[in-house]
Amino acid sequence: MKTLIFIITLLLSSQTWAWGLKDLGEEMASPVTTDAKYVLYGGAALTLTFVIFEDAVVDPFQEKQVRNDTLGDASRWGDWMGQMIPNILYAGGMGIASYFHDPKAYDRAMGMIKATAYSTIVTSALKYTIREPRPNAANEKNSFPSGHSTTAFAFSGYVAAEHGWGWGSAALLLSTFTAYSRINDNRHYLHDVMAGATIGWVYGWGISRHQRQQRDKETAIVLPLLDSKTAGLALYKEF
Repeated sequence: MKTLIFIITLLLSSQTWAWGLKDLGEEMASPVTTDAKYVLYGGAALTLTFVIFEDAVVDPFQEKQVRNDTLGDASRWGDWMGQMIPNILYAGGMGIASYFHDPKAYDRAMGMIKATAYSTIVTSALKYTIREPRPNAANEKNSFPSGHSTTAFAFSGYVAAEHGWGWGSAALLLSTFTAYSRINDNRHYLHDVMAGATIGWVYGWGISRHQRQQRDKETAIVLPLLDSKTAGLALYKEF
């Protein structure tokens, strides 16, 4: 359902019709074509480590967190925040700001939508390919990766990349709380939330970086110089 909502939103956007398959491919590949790749490699390595040491590390950790129920009733806030509420509020807020002629707001609204959509598509594909049972419901085989963690970290990754580490740190704390709440509620294992967090973050950060690269291309113009004394090229760029 999450995937469907965001695909529809994306298709209804006026910007979508200016795309080609090349643009779609570049955006989907942004986690490996931008500096987001370093987080991707690190997150993938940690996820694999947790899977390898599941019996020795992950299962005892899971049992302890569930037994302690550290978050108590507060865990429901993590559940809500993982249902794309921050993402939707951000995109909606930027959409309103663009109406009042904020020059970056429309791109930021679209960036958040894209980061959330792409990361959710990847996570959903993995969920229904790997089919890992949930820790509290063996009949529900969609535990890996965590969807809540994916959307939460897509939000914080994009905010950090666009607005710096002041706002980014606050967003990261919120997404970390969301991810931990899934373990606290016994809905996901540690490697589930690590994988989801990695996918979300690299798309949030990667889409922002890709947008900047595109803006740089659009504002850089090569002009010919030719007069009685000079022949050459000049690079014009807006800052």
